[in-house]
Amino acid sequence: MSQSTRLLVKKICRYIYYTGLGNYWIEDIYKETSCYKVYSAVSFSAYIIMVFLENVAAWFGVFPKVEKNSAVMFSAIHNIVLVKMFLLLYHKKSIKKLNYEIAAVGAGMEQKVTMRNQYKKVKYGLLLYVFSVYLSLLAYGVASMRKYIIEGTPFYTVVTYLPSYDDTSSIAFVLRVFFYMIWLYMMLPMMSADCMPVAHLIIIAYKFITLCDHYKKISEDFRKNLYDKSKQIAVAKLKYECMQGITMHQKLLVLANEVNRVFGVIMSLQVCESSVVAVLLLLRLAISLHVNFTDAIMTYTFVGSLFILLALNLWNAGEITYQASLLSFEIYSCGWHLSQSDALGREIKHMVLISCAQAQKPFIFKAFGIQELSYATFVSVARMTYSIFAVFYHRTIALHS
Repeated sequence: MSQSTRLLVKKICRYIYYTGLGNYWIEDIYKETSCYKVYSAVSFSAYIIMVFLENVAAWFGVFPKVEKNSAVMFSAIHNIVLVKMFLLLYHKKSIKKLNYEIAAVGAGMEQKVTMRNQYKKVKYGLLLYVFSVYLSLLAYGVASMRKYIIEGTPFYTVVTYLPSYDDTSSIAFVLRVFFYMIWLYMMLPMMSADCMPVAHLIIIAYKFITLCDHYKKISEDFRKNLYDKSKQIAVAKLKYECMQGITMHQKLLVLANEVNRVFGVIMSLQVCESSVVAVLLLLRLAISLHVNFTDAIMTYTFVGSLFILLALNLWNAGEITYQASLLSFEIYSCGWHLSQSDALGREIKHMVLISCAQAQKPFIFKAFGIQELSYATFVSVARMTYSIFAVFYHRTIALHS
């Protein structure tokens, strides 16, 4: 089956529709019927109630140290995730328009190989993130069940105010399992809020690749047309195709800024969530004297999923910056220097020089308008996380030696 950006965006919108967040495609092909609205309302009500009980547990609950720390951590995480979900709903109209425009820009220039690579990067990147999240959730369930069977402690994954820690009745056990199942299902719309910005970053990066390929193609065609056709026809065609590239570049800059406007806060929250929570998890591991195998797996899988999300955001934002930086060379190499003998050729020269100057301005995404989203930022965050973990780990070892 042939791939295109339009088909890819429609497929992403379909998956998001199934999670209960609604139709994000410009056409009304995914119907938000009365039954669907009831399904969405019930789902969101369950999520909000569970997060509310997590917050109450974090502030007022009486729990052992491990459960209390989990309550504080998960209430903070889920509060951030709920904010991201509501931001997605708040920008729904803008996202629908953005999805349509991002699918339309440069559609006639898309090449099969590029589109196939784009589809694979989106598919396998997001699948890796989804797999890592559910592997982490499964590890939490297994670790909690092990403690329940071997140590006799209550079954806890997400820590809620009700039922209380001392309640060991069958109803309490069923409620805890029910909240765990809600957590498993709740991750679908939560991950939609994480995955949609990542998909748009990848698509924008491949739009710049498509534009670079367009200038390579018109350079090859122009040199060929100089020999096969008259110079006037070749120059006229070069001008037309250069204008197509310039128009696409202008639209891409507008779309990239719109992605930054719509998803900027979401991406910034993702960076903060991933880096801060990863530090907290590793610190908890560092200060624990005895960590069993299941607890270690639980922590490492959770940290792994957070770093995968962080990498998907920072690497793909950095990829846009990199691919955009290559554009000025491709524009300059389009063959304009072979057509300066007449007025039309000189006109192309001026167009190319202005386009090159504009393409040389670096396009950089920034978290909260301050921190660059790039490869270097990912490396610095990873180093900082490891450094904090190493300091506390060696301090803990020294205190107990």
